[in-house]
Amino acid sequence: MTTYGLEAIQADLYAVLADVVRVLEAHELPYSAICGTLLGAVRHQAIIPWDDDVDLVLPRESFDRLMEVYPQACEESFKLDVSDTWVPRVRKVGGAAFVDLFVLDPLPVGRVARAWKLFRLKTLQGMLKRCPEYHRFPLAKRVLLWATHMMGMLFPWETKLSAYRRIARTGGQSPWLHMSNGAYSLLSVPLEKGTFQEPIPAPFGQLTVRIPREAELVLTKLYGKDYMTPPPEHERRPLHLDR
Repeated sequence: MTTYGLEAIQADLYAVLADVVRVLEAHELPYSAICGTLLGAVRHQAIIPWDDDVDLVLPRESFDRLMEVYPQACEESFKLDVSDTWVPRVRKVGGAAFVDLFVLDPLPVGRVARAWKLFRLKTLQGMLKRCPEYHRFPLAKRVLLWATHMMGMLFPWETKLSAYRRIARTGGQSPWLHMSNGAYSLLSVPLEKGTFQEPIPAPFGQLTVRIPREAELVLTKLYGKDYMTPPPEHERRPLHLDR
C-alpha cells in the first residue's frame, strides 16, 4: 500500500487521537469520528493513507466538558490549542500532528434565521483568518474572503473569537444540528438531531473510535453516494502539511 510519505505524521496522529479518546471515554463524553476520519474508519478501517489530520465531532455539552477536563487529564506530550483558529485542536507538543474538535449546535429551522446565523459565522471565519490562502478559492469567493479579512483587521482577535463562539451556540429548539465551527462547506450541512446519539465502536488502525450508527447517511451527505470509491491517484494528497 502506498504510504504517501506520511508514516511519521500518521503515527503521531494515532498517538494524539489515542490520548483524546482515552479522556473522552474516561469521562463518558459522547463523540464521533467525522469527515475524512469517518470516511477512513468506514472505507479503510484506519486513517486514509494520504490524510494528515483527524476530525472528531462532539455534542455541545460534551465539547464544553472536554474543554474543561482535557488540559488537566492529558498526557504531557499533548496539549489543547485554542490559539490558532476557531477550531480547537489537540496537538502533539513540538510536532505537526493535530486532532480537530468540531461541535454540534442547533441549525435554525426558519430559512431567514438559518441564513442569518450562517452568514454571521462565515463572515467571522473570514475575519478570523490570519493568512488567507486565496488560491484555494474561485474568484468570487476570493473577493469576499479579502473583504472579510480586511474588515477583521479592525477588531482584536479575542473580540472576533468571542462573537463567533456566542453565535455558534444560537439556533433555539431545532430538530437539526450542524458543525458550527466547521469550514464553509460544512457549516450548511444539516444533520438530524439523533444522528450522533449512541455512537458505536469501530476499528481504526490499532485503535477503536466511535462512529454514528448510520454512518453511511452521514458520509453520503458529506461525500455523495460514491464515497467508498477512492479519488484518482493525482487527487490523493495531504491538505494541511503544505500550509
